[in-house]
Amino acid sequence: MTNLLFTWKPPFSLDRIQNAVEGLKVQVSDDPAEILKLLPDAEIVCVANWNAEMLRVAKKLRWVQAFSGGINGLLFPEFVVSPIPLTSLKGNFSLPAAEYAMGVMLAFSRRLEYDIRQRPQRTFVASEPTELYGKTVGIVGLGSMGVEIAKRCRCFQMKVLAMASQPRKDVDLVDQWYPSDRLVQLLAASDYIVVAVPLTKLTHGMIGEHELTTMKPSAYLIDVSGRPAIYDLTALTRALQSRRIAGASLQMVPEVNSPLWDLDNLILSFHRTVSREQMERSIETFCENLRRYSRGETLLGLVDKQAGY
Repeated sequence: MTNLLFTWKPPFSLDRIQNAVEGLKVQVSDDPAEILKLLPDAEIVCVANWNAEMLRVAKKLRWVQAFSGGINGLLFPEFVVSPIPLTSLKGNFSLPAAEYAMGVMLAFSRRLEYDIRQRPQRTFVASEPTELYGKTVGIVGLGSMGVEIAKRCRCFQMKVLAMASQPRKDVDLVDQWYPSDRLVQLLAASDYIVVAVPLTKLTHGMIGEHELTTMKPSAYLIDVSGRPAIYDLTALTRALQSRRIAGASLQMVPEVNSPLWDLDNLILSFHRTVSREQMERSIETFCENLRRYSRGETLLGLVDKQAGY
């Protein structure tokens, strides 16, 4: 019998997971005290929350699965140095994130944000649209999300620039590569900048005052990472208020009294880089990982705990 513990209550039926492999016992709890009682017998843990105390009591633990793409809150020091593998669903968000990025680019280029905002006042202010054809997109981070974004930009016959720590030899979608120390050059050359990097020590605050001043006044910044800490939000607010850049899109819900709410050139959204289909893929990925684990095979979505993604 293999004990699998969910430290959260999933919003879907567990039947598929229960039946993925024989001899699997699934337990679910979101009560901290009950979780600590169940953890000593758990061999696999599917986590939302995860901390040092939980790791300490999980004496039989062999594998931790994060049912998400981001894993920043899970990488406490004791877990980073432990040999227990961590897997995430980072590859499952690539398609909805890419479609979201294209949707935002089209919304800005077609000036749809103006149409949406003007409807309550029943007025219309002319604003000339532009085309994506021939424009330059700079993709900051060419992982699985970045590749899917690049594919779609190619369909619009856009020029694709990409920044990565190491250029990917398996990708022929990029017109020009930029190393991570040339971010400002990529920003200066792009009409649309799509940020698709994980939050790590290296990416924390990577888009700040200096970086924003290098962007074209006509350029748009689009976040698909869902990690506000990548940006200096104060500097971004000033850049949008002064029209230093044309617009931006962020994956976040600001404080109620935040000035971000009042910016007419900012699209705020939350959980728009997910989809119903992505949830189905995530369940199947976990089921496949359970099958691989039972056969002693390499798991999907392995995280480099030292690197942070």
